[in-house]
Amino acid sequence: MALRRAGLCLAGAAPLPPGLLRLGLPAAALEDVQRAALSGGPKEAFAWLVKQQRLKDDVLQRSAVEPLDACWRAVRAQEEVLPSWGHKMAAWEVECARLRAEHEERRRRREEERMRQQEHGSRERPEADEEVVKEEHLVLPIAPPKPRLSAPGCYLWGEVGRGKTLMMDLFALSLQQPHGDANEGVVVRRAHFHDFMHGVHQRIGKSRSEGSRAGVSAVVNETAAGGPAVLCFDEFQITNIADATLIMPLFSDLFTREVVLVATSNRPPTDLYKGGLNRELHMPVFVGALERRLHVHYLDAPVDYRAKMRKAEDDAGASSASSDFILEIPGLSSSALLAEAFAAAARGAVPGAQKLAVAWGRQVECASTANGVARFTFEELCDRPLSAEDYSAMVTKAQVHTFVVSGVPRFTLKLHNEARRFTNLVDTLYEHQCRLICSADAPLDELLVGMDRLCSVEAKPAVEAESFPEPVLRKHGDVSFMLSSKSPCRPDTFATAEADSEAGTSVVHFGNSGADSSESGDDGIVGVMAQAADSLRESGFAARRCASRLLEMGTVAYRAGHEARWRS
Repeated sequence: MALRRAGLCLAGAAPLPPGLLRLGLPAAALEDVQRAALSGGPKEAFAWLVKQQRLKDDVLQRSAVEPLDACWRAVRAQEEVLPSWGHKMAAWEVECARLRAEHEERRRRREEERMRQQEHGSRERPEADEEVVKEEHLVLPIAPPKPRLSAPGCYLWGEVGRGKTLMMDLFALSLQQPHGDANEGVVVRRAHFHDFMHGVHQRIGKSRSEGSRAGVSAVVNETAAGGPAVLCFDEFQITNIADATLIMPLFSDLFTREVVLVATSNRPPTDLYKGGLNRELHMPVFVGALERRLHVHYLDAPVDYRAKMRKAEDDAGASSASSDFILEIPGLSSSALLAEAFAAAARGAVPGAQKLAVAWGRQVECASTANGVARFTFEELCDRPLSAEDYSAMVTKAQVHTFVVSGVPRFTLKLHNEARRFTNLVDTLYEHQCRLICSADAPLDELLVGMDRLCSVEAKPAVEAESFPEPVLRKHGDVSFMLSSKSPCRPDTFATAEADSEAGTSVVHFGNSGADSSESGDDGIVGVMAQAADSLRESGFAARRCASRLLEMGTVAYRAGHEARWRS
């Protein structure tokens, strides 16, 4: 059962499970933990990592492994009984075929008798047994019931850095056979949930463009293929109306199949798409179905292990952050340091301009790229309309594994759009074990503090129109506009403040509870609809997750995982 450094192939995922890559284990240790996972499940694999002092024996993490271990046992149990059920099904199909043939033969004989009588002009009635044949209906035996999964899945949620992804990846590892081994049963598909949904939209769009109406059912047939199919989704979250509209028809069909679903999230099921547009039309039924189908487990660990790992390396002087994160100092240029870091990461390859493939067939110009390393300014990556799908395409299509980015600002609430793009970028790089080398205006632990406050943001009524005797410059997202008592409108609908108030969609001010939010300060955002409150809170949670991940991305273990993922 030899394991190549980049040879553990989980269907639809990176060559090695990302959660394990980030531990920075050598190849021999990866072989051992895989052997433990395959023989004893995720619980045994976790125990091995603890015994080898690769992980701390956290009782709360151990409790989170229990429902995953139950899912593993359920899948293995079904694997054992499926061959027997398959033999019964084969025998049932043979018996049904025999009964159909006999029924057809009797029907054929009766029809021949009826034709013979008509040919000879006979008016005699068919014999009594022929009447029985005429009235006979085909009756088939009941098919043998397919064994059902005793534990069809788990939804694992909790704060950032608690080990949710690692627990899920141990589960995935325990079911996926080594590369090259025969595995005709379980099919493991592990993906970031955002990437999965992007693929779903693409497949449905392609199906419709080809004139097919299969849509969701075709996607489900493909996703649930295998016996049984195991789906592992990291960062399960719903942030837009397109996903919310699709989520119930997609998963209601998946839940009828023999599918094991394991998901990680920072939010409980009841908070998915909280405050989103038309949430009441799409989410309540889905959340109810998810809670009935899956075991929901809260990983209530008090420790952010990413931050703890980084601090331990910093204290020991082992962190690689000094080379990957460059603090901008007034009067000094970081350009030479970034150029040096680029050359080292590209391993001497000569850089040149290249158009990088992004989502939906588009391209992004990069002035300097070589050997999987690309250099950008912050504005080029995060101050333009690029989405998480675009960043993902740069990695998966253009094969960029190291991003060198200059001029990352200290994020304030004024830059909440740019901050959300930056968090999307970091999420993508972290998922694919990519490296981020950047220069920034603030220390790493202060970079996103301004955005973190959005987690506890509150909506406050906007200032009355009479308070604007003179035109005042306001900002709505990326759009700046003038607000006055004569034109108190917002740019997305041009509805008046009075009309907004009557409709219950007043322009609101978002600021921290108790904060003295000024017109242009960093404690609030003016000119955002009330429905956007939870979207901004989601940006706050994303910033908190991003800050935690940035800490880990500067560790020796993460760099080792990067080398194993991209340099082997």
